[in-house]
Amino acid sequence: LKEIRGWIELGFQPVVFCRYIRTAEYVGEAFKAELQKTFKNIDVQVITGNDPDEVRKQRVEEMSKSKQRVLIATDCLSEGINLQNAFDAVLHYDLPWNPNRLEQREGRVDRFGQERDDVKAYLLYGKDNPIDGVVLQVILRKIKDIRRDIGISIPFPEDSKSVMDAVLNAVLLNPKRAQDS
Repeated sequence: LKEIRGWIELGFQPVVFCRYIRTAEYVGEAFKAELQKTFKNIDVQVITGNDPDEVRKQRVEEMSKSKQRVLIATDCLSEGINLQNAFDAVLHYDLPWNPNRLEQREGRVDRFGQERDDVKAYLLYGKDNPIDGVVLQVILRKIKDIRRDIGISIPFPEDSKSVMDAVLNAVLLNPKRAQDS
């Protein structure tokens, strides 16, 4: 919420990607209640796979008319729909196991036709959360495999101290699993 609020103050229109429908609904309710206290006319909507494709597209198009907007979505919007005309920032609320999913999500807004020079992307994870540490470890391994096998780099802050702290914490909390990997 702090990151999203800051982006809105800077004039960004963010998309928050969640893995699960219930998570997106929860985040949407919480964000809407909090953001409307500061930004009176902000349009905060949740779009999930519960809506048919055409309804999703129509809702995104309607949101683009709002001066300030925040979209909370599941991965149903991470492929096949262009969001670059209405949004210019991506927050990954929860970690997918596949690094390509991160790239797909960001690619919805950071693509040809994006009018903004800078596009924000933020990966939210718990530094002290052992599950997030394990997921980060898997993502890092997959990114390195992709880079080695096909020579394509996927943007990811693998040299970040906080990312490495989360991975290290997961390894320290479960050294047997780390040895088996």
